[in-house]
Amino acid sequence: MPHSTTHCQSLSPYNEVELSRKFLPVVLDDLSKRLLVYFGRQVRLIVHGGAVMVLHPWLACRESTRDVDYNHRSFESEWRQLGVHDAGARLKKCIAQTARAFNLGADWMNACADVALPMARDTYGNVYDPIFADATSAHNVRTNTIFVAPGLMLIGVSWSWAVALKLVRYQKHDPHDIAHILRLGHRMRGVQWTRSVLEGWLLSMCATMGYAAYPPQQMEATRDKMRHAIRLAQAYG
Repeated sequence: MPHSTTHCQSLSPYNEVELSRKFLPVVLDDLSKRLLVYFGRQVRLIVHGGAVMVLHPWLACRESTRDVDYNHRSFESEWRQLGVHDAGARLKKCIAQTARAFNLGADWMNACADVALPMARDTYGNVYDPIFADATSAHNVRTNTIFVAPGLMLIGVSWSWAVALKLVRYQKHDPHDIAHILRLGHRMRGVQWTRSVLEGWLLSMCATMGYAAYPPQQMEATRDKMRHAIRLAQAYG
């Protein structure tokens, strides 16, 4: 691990350091080593956003990102079931230590999006995290594991959830990220994307996003985003 600065040093709240395809694995390897010390076994995190676009071998459509978006609530829930009730604090401590080691901002790895992620109820009325459940399926683990080290495994959310989450925000890189995912679907499965095909896929795979409850104006705005992303995907060829 790089020589870290003193623990009393305050971190910049926002990370301005570009985490490139070569640099990000170095940073994550450092985090892995710290996590192994604190947890004694491999930690599994569900991630979404730019890190997937940078590290996924089937995409690698971005050179860098400034943060790694992960699902903190599912991480804490998973470890609580193992009898570990301070897992969240341990993880945040390791993230901060890695930030200091590489002079990164505090939000280089964050779960700010958690507040906007939907929850659902199973057939028995129990609350569960549909994004985590989908991401940890055997198929998705095989398809979307983007980083593995002794102390850390990063699994990207499924492609449908990646698109659904990016459609909500649809800023900066989001339109192009969605376009690359759609292009991947066309390339690997021959999907001919239209707005109705994309909408049907999301309604089927991500129903807990609550599309059925969208007001007409909001649904039409979402459809406009879909049309735009499809045009971008088609422009990529």
